[in-house]
Amino acid sequence: MKKIICLITVLFAFVAVSCEPKGPETQDVDVQLSFENSPIAEEGVTVTLSNGTASFEALTNADGVATFNVPVGVYTATISYKKSVDGSLFNYNGSANLVVEVGEKPTVSIILTESKASQLIIKELYNGGSTNDAGKTYQLDKYIIIYNNSDTEVDASRMGLAMAQITALPATNKYPITDGVISYDSEGWTPASYAIWWFQSGTEVKIAPYSQIAIAINGAIDHTQTYPQSVDLSNVDFCLYDIETSFNKADNYPAPSANIPESHHMKTYVFGTGTAWPFPIQSASPFILIPEAGVNLSDYVTKAENQDNTNPSSLASNYVKIPCGWVLDALELWPAADETKYFYRFPRVVNVGYQVYTNKLGYSTYRNVDKAATEAIAENQGKLVYDYAGAVSEEDSDPSGIDAEASIAAGAKIVFMDTNNSSTDFHLRKVATLKK
Repeated sequence: MKKIICLITVLFAFVAVSCEPKGPETQDVDVQLSFENSPIAEEGVTVTLSNGTASFEALTNADGVATFNVPVGVYTATISYKKSVDGSLFNYNGSANLVVEVGEKPTVSIILTESKASQLIIKELYNGGSTNDAGKTYQLDKYIIIYNNSDTEVDASRMGLAMAQITALPATNKYPITDGVISYDSEGWTPASYAIWWFQSGTEVKIAPYSQIAIAINGAIDHTQTYPQSVDLSNVDFCLYDIETSFNKADNYPAPSANIPESHHMKTYVFGTGTAWPFPIQSASPFILIPEAGVNLSDYVTKAENQDNTNPSSLASNYVKIPCGWVLDALELWPAADETKYFYRFPRVVNVGYQVYTNKLGYSTYRNVDKAATEAIAENQGKLVYDYAGAVSEEDSDPSGIDAEASIAAGAKIVFMDTNNSSTDFHLRKVATLKK
């Protein structure tokens, strides 16, 4: 009888074990860093594998290889890091899609792009407006903040503000895309749409270390007087205002506040169409640039050889070719995280990645803090404010945990992330900083 009971117990245990749900099959995979199609031995670089629901990280070994053991599936591998080369700081970015299946351990190479880090960066963009309790939306109060992300003064007098292709929908794009890379990537230029804005000749624009200038894209006035949920832009440093061109739509360009000198009204040359500079709400792609020495930006944009228009009958498809070496910083926004529906508008040397932007709720796209670089500044001791809670969500927040605006108010000097990767450099902020 005891034998029968024991046998039944064993059989029951076997059935119980065999009925336990199996976990997902896993597979080893190697990710190799490459540059110009050759492997590079860069140790200690963080590589991330993500599939939309889970994310895995590993460091590269002495051969520049990161090894993972992950469930089978489709992943995106991404790399973003900085390195000093001959005294200059460079950003290295790369990404690759891969399918992980059970079998021999695959090796996936990620080809990195190299770009020089800039002193001037886009710190914040507010372009989606807000909606009041009555359901009315107001979106004519856009602004952008340019920041000196270094410890030395910057002369920004020759800086220009431009926009890449104004939508990220493939239907509007006239350039071939191969394996996710747009054709002008290999040609070394970035398109500027409709117009480029610059500071008036003779206007000195010096930005002190760890300081900023605010530029009103629309309406350098106090918008809160007519729309309380809006922004007071009557005291910004500069504004886009050149109604002597075709960009003279009154709603977009009311007479600027008297607080802003006329010499601080930025000028433009319109090579596209319309009565206002098209500035997308959910798919903005602004960038800042400084031309090489000896080149006058206002002259450059007027010359036909610097323009690219495959359809002369439509100026809407006319772009000015901006050499990638002139571009200081860029931001790519999409309405949704859907790489099957949207495309990357910048060459990889200018920017990789994107941020998803939600409009009408008063959100701004705000730069993440470089925690290590900021904490390394001796003067910041006791001035940094932590437990940042200003992001739209905990999942998409500033990973540093530093409240940049509160820290600046306390006298701290903030170094922001600058990897030329919009995915890792920015997050959505619940309240635009100029609303405070």
